Amino acid sequence: MPEELPGKLSPSIPVALTKVALRLIGASDLADAIGDLTGLGRTSIDSLVRTAKTQIADRASAEFTAVGDADREWAESMLSRTYVRLAADPARPVMSESLIGAEAVARLAGAATSVEDLRVLDSSSDDVQAYVTAVSEAIAYLISQWYSTNEEPNRAAMSQVAGETLQTVRGLQAHLDAVIAPAMRQLQQSTAPAEEQASQGEQFIFELDADLQLRASEDELADLVQAAVVAVYEERPFRVQVTLPILDDQLKDIDDVMVASQIRRQYRAKARRAELALSAFFSAQVESVWVAYLRSVSDRLVVVRAIVAGQVPAGSKLDVWRTEPPIASAPVWLTPDEITAVVESTRLGEWNHLRGGAGWRAADELPPSVIREKVMPSILAELVRREVTTNEGWDAEAALLPHWHIGQG
Repeated sequence: MPEELPGKLSPSIPVALTKVALRLIGASDLADAIGDLTGLGRTSIDSLVRTAKTQIADRASAEFTAVGDADREWAESMLSRTYVRLAADPARPVMSESLIGAEAVARLAGAATSVEDLRVLDSSSDDVQAYVTAVSEAIAYLISQWYSTNEEPNRAAMSQVAGETLQTVRGLQAHLDAVIAPAMRQLQQSTAPAEEQASQGEQFIFELDADLQLRASEDELADLVQAAVVAVYEERPFRVQVTLPILDDQLKDIDDVMVASQIRRQYRAKARRAELALSAFFSAQVESVWVAYLRSVSDRLVVVRAIVAGQVPAGSKLDVWRTEPPIASAPVWLTPDEITAVVESTRLGEWNHLRGGAGWRAADELPPSVIREKVMPSILAELVRREVTTNEGWDAEAALLPHWHIGQG
């Protein structure tokens, strides 16, 4: 077994994050899990962690100063739970992914994150999300290096890859026809005349600026929204796109390639989430169940802007949730004026009277302004996160407001 940290420090991961990763790995549950996962055993993992900590103990580096202690504690606890869950997967997918690299392990950990942790993470600040990503990458780097540089773990990983490859080859013949047919259709589509390609649908493009806000003027945006709604009514095929046309110019003056890459990834992720939510908003399903709350283009503009802006978890929390499949949670945060409006709209007399459980009050009882500015965007974001809207024929009942309960959070 090596006497130093395998592969030494990653040049792209700050020392501070490596220290955090090593501290987490040294914790009992995660150390046991990673010991079992890598085949090195708890004693070997402890030894590697101690050696690595000694090597970098005196090296200083920048911390995520904008992330508070409570947020750090939650983020690190969440990552520990996630990597323990990943280690407990009997299929051991992390073994083969480790040979691909740390990024593959980090992506695997992202997929292993629980729904509840993802919900909290999505409502966290950009700084907290960046901290989670960075620490996860540091843990993933260490795991990947241990698999790559230690003989026994590396042999086990290579054996797993060989087994997966053999299984794939054995199943290839049975699936060959099913694979070739759609591939041929896709090839035919890609070589179709330009006019035929154009007939497959128009594009409605929403451009974002450097602050991730819509670049279009109010009139331009109104025309775009109206055109999308008309396409829904006329059942014409179309595609919603959210683009970042000035992102590259915005990042060209950043000398640190890693920082620029991280910013680019965060911007693209937000744009993608907004694109999926807008695509769901401009759907026949949403139009059929929300048309009573969206009387004009102006009403729809409010929802579109709120979808793109995203929600800031500040103020008083109002839980918005479903208890029937698809089970979902889409909380919103209200200002004092919005709370007053909610109390008046529900005729409860007091805010605390909203503490009842499922079935006590429903989302359609909220003020129209709260529904459009807060509830609709939050519901769409949740349905997109749960991939409810992925299927073109998804059930409109999932967006029906009377089927979403509300209660004081």
